[in-house]
Amino acid sequence: MKRLTTYLFDLDGTLSSVSDEDFARRYFQLIADFAEGRVDFERFMASLHTSLKSLFGERDGLINNYDHFMENFTDSMGQCDRKWYELFFNGFYDSEYNRLRELIVPRERVVKSLKNRKRAGSEIIIATNPIFPEKAINKRLQWVGLESEFIDYVTTMENSHYVKPDVRYYREILEINNLEAKNCVMIGNDITMDGVCTAAGIEYIDVSSIEAIWKTT
Repeated sequence: MKRLTTYLFDLDGTLSSVSDEDFARRYFQLIADFAEGRVDFERFMASLHTSLKSLFGERDGLINNYDHFMENFTDSMGQCDRKWYELFFNGFYDSEYNRLRELIVPRERVVKSLKNRKRAGSEIIIATNPIFPEKAINKRLQWVGLESEFIDYVTTMENSHYVKPDVRYYREILEINNLEAKNCVMIGNDITMDGVCTAAGIEYIDVSSIEAIWKTT
């Protein structure tokens, strides 16, 4: 019996029409507003950018993205311990971060296609770049209209050890979910970040070719 295809969907620019760049721009505006008056503002913004950038550097895969980020951020900031900064970020994700919802416009046809694939029995993986914690990513999935019942696995800071466009990010997805690349299709909007999945043996389809997505079933 032929195994059903497993579908990997990117989030920004794929399930929602907002681009990575627009989302990041608004994110930094909001977290800057939240940080002002609470921490050393200039030091905070520099540490945030440096720590996020470090996720894209040379990685040995020994610690997950969340721990890597928090260790780098805490060391860069000084002044307070890691627990204090974790509470700070949680406070942001529980409050100001929610204003990003106004930016999110679901790509209805793509979301519908995902749900149809799941109803047909396929596994669904949200392969969004794991530079945000689980709490933040789950909110964005809710904003595009995806309930947890339609998703089998989501890449987050906590469960990932690499980021796009490192091909090891895709290989880790395959390993964790016990998948064979030949049975998977990645749907995204960025040939650099998403298209690199082909180096792991995963077929890539640009989200603009929605008809091609339907033809793979």
